[in-house]
Amino acid sequence: MTHSQELAAFVCDLASEAIPASTRARARQLMTDTLGVGLSGSRHPNFQTALDGIAAMPAALGDHPVIGSPVRLSAPYAALVNGVACHVLDFDDTHTASIVHGSAILTPLVLALGEETAASGRDVQAAFVAGWEVAARVGIASGNSFHNRGFHSTAIAGVFGATAAAGKLLGLTAEQMTHAFGLAGSQASGVTEFLTNSSSSKGYHVGWAARNAMEIAYLARAGATGPQTVFEGANGLLSTHGLPDLADAAQLSADLGTRWETERVSIKPYPCCHFAHGAIDCAIGLRADGIAAEDVQGIHAIIDEVAAGFVCKPIESKYVPTSAYGAKFSLPFLVATGLIDGQVTQGSFDATSIARDDLLALARRVTYEDAEKGTTGFPKYFPGHLVVTLTDGRVIEKRVAVNRGNPDAPLSDAEVAGKFRQNVDGIVDAARADALVEKLASLEELGDLSDLTRELVL
Repeated sequence: MTHSQELAAFVCDLASEAIPASTRARARQLMTDTLGVGLSGSRHPNFQTALDGIAAMPAALGDHPVIGSPVRLSAPYAALVNGVACHVLDFDDTHTASIVHGSAILTPLVLALGEETAASGRDVQAAFVAGWEVAARVGIASGNSFHNRGFHSTAIAGVFGATAAAGKLLGLTAEQMTHAFGLAGSQASGVTEFLTNSSSSKGYHVGWAARNAMEIAYLARAGATGPQTVFEGANGLLSTHGLPDLADAAQLSADLGTRWETERVSIKPYPCCHFAHGAIDCAIGLRADGIAAEDVQGIHAIIDEVAAGFVCKPIESKYVPTSAYGAKFSLPFLVATGLIDGQVTQGSFDATSIARDDLLALARRVTYEDAEKGTTGFPKYFPGHLVVTLTDGRVIEKRVAVNRGNPDAPLSDAEVAGKFRQNVDGIVDAARADALVEKLASLEELGDLSDLTRELVL
């Protein structure tokens, strides 16, 4: 069997009762977090642009709810726009080993297509888990080389996970699912050049993966075919989008049904690039230790070179971010904010905050170097390592091996619910927030998804 055939057999055979209780619980937690982030994201200008553009297309209109809006769209376009809402704030979760933001793709997709197919909450949850198991393995199999080639791992691996979820909800056979994966190879796209000008294209990578996967699944069900060696073939994904020297195709189907990657997804405590979270943990820890900005002569960060490419390079532009988005990808700014304010919140990225003299002055004193390969635990963890030179001549180090929110340093159910309520504060009232949390906690018992999705419409 090819790897896509093995993945297809796993997805199609996966029964809800075969998913461990711990995995199902994690899925509910991830969907709760994602919808809270999505409701908050529905107030972002980039989301409104996406909604305005899509809603202007007559073919996009339909019956499916848009998060935080009275507008209704067809299922594929609802999934697209809702995906943008869930990713636009960079507050959504990450599977660190694969560097994939999968829940922002999968949650809008399974809710929109689940409604369209009259799926139960149990079916939706199983599709969500199937999607994560595939997306994570595609990213892992690349050896994290999609980023090395300039591709956004979420966009590349995400379309395969989304295809798995969509195909499962549409009841594809294993043969049809194999063809669907083959078709998805022609939709695996998304480049990281968005970093050069903080453009909004990154959010569309998520939305397009959800929409495209839905179309792929319908096409495969109708008889469209794709290559069966879409991953490992000479012109397959791991060669065209990854680096063959780093990729390991065997990881695509390794431990299917025994190692549940859904449980290895990290929930973000800070609304910014996940690669910087360990360094933020360190900076907040330094403040707790009594270190103040005026005590600091310089801060030197040691960081994995892949992460540095996102949050440290080019360093001059990172010192003076010109937008909220740029600030979220600036290690100097994020470290300065953590040390001076003792927290990094959505308010850290408003126009006033990113222009604060005290933050920018300290950010200017942050330097970095690429860590020696294999010494940091990246990408399983996004660790922090800061070397601080104080004005009195002392040098201190702060290390965080496992970033907060990682499955090995997880947020509790109460913390996830608290993050949800903070995200939706001012958007929905407390009663509706509580209703959403409760309905997501009992997702498996929902017979009619509209009982949940109607709470997302404003």
